[in-house]
Formats: sequence, C-alpha cells, structure tokens
Amino acid sequence: MPDTAALGRKPSLPGQWVDLPPPLAGSLKEPFEIKVYEIDDVERLQRHRPPPREDPAEPSQDVEKGLACTSAKLRLAERRQQRLREVQAKHEHLCGELAETQGRLMVEPGRWLEQFEVDPELEPESPEYLAALERATAALEQCVNLCKAHVMMVTCFDISVAVPTATSAPQEVDV
Repeated sequence: MPDTAALGRKPSLPGQWVDLPPPLAGSLKEPFEIKVYEIDDVERLQRHRPPPREDPAEPSQDVEKGLACTSAKLRLAERRQQRLREVQAKHEHLCGELAETQGRLMVEPGRWLEQFEVDPELEPESPEYLAALERATAALEQCVNLCKAHVMMVTCFDISVAVPTATSAPQEVDV
C-alpha cells in the first residue's frame, strides 16, 4: 500500500500538493494519519514588534472609544425613557381599573391610591425613579387583581331568591 503522504504530492516537485480525485467509498475505511504542526509563539512575535504609530489624519482610539461610550449611553437613556413611558402608561391604566373596581366593591374611590404613588422627591429622569415606579406599579397591579378576585367572589355567590307570591300554584321553570 502506498504512503498516504506520498499520494498527494507529485514526485518531481517535493514541496507542492496536487488536487486528487475524490476518494472512493472503500478507501474511506482505510486508516489515515493526521499531522499536527506547531506554530511559533505569537505573543513572543508581537512583543518584539514596535508599537504602531498613530497617523495624525486618523482619529485616535480614545476619540473612537469616547464616541462608542457616548453612543452606548444614549441608547441606554433611550431604552430607559421608553421603559419609563411604558410603566407610566401601565400605572395610569391600573389606577383607572382600581377606581372602577372600587366602585363595584362600593369602596370610597381613591382609598388606596396614595400607597401606589412614587416619592415626589425623586427626579423623573433618574434610574431610581424608574425602579420605584416599577415597584409601585407591580404593587398596584397586585391590588387590582385582588380587588377583581373579590368582585368575582361576591358576584358569583350573590344569589337573590325571589319571595314566592301568595299563590301556591306550581310554577313552570325553563331549564
């Protein structure tokens, strides 16, 4: 059996490879050897290379990093503003639902609303305000859900029985 390394080379040119036709199905079952070649130490090569000189016509890396940082901060601020608008809209919607549910429960309107307000000393642009608003909205949502559950309990079991009239005649009931 010929050497597999010799199959891929032309005998006249010892350092060059040639394209071989695709192997036949039977030849795939034959054993083969994989050679691993070591490469030079890249870190050692990079240490000896002189640092690249900055071209004054190109912007420095510090400016590019500053622009990237500013861009990231801007995207973060935009996301925070979007989240703030979403949470405020949800908070207002839940306040309306709470007022409606309180009306159904015959509770004085606005009774619990002060519990779900955000500290007025916090600045609306701050991350602390957003976090406080999210906590207040979550608590408000839980309160609205509890009130709705109470309304369901009251209305499901609130059965009024009609008092029968003085006649004792049998009545027909549709089923």
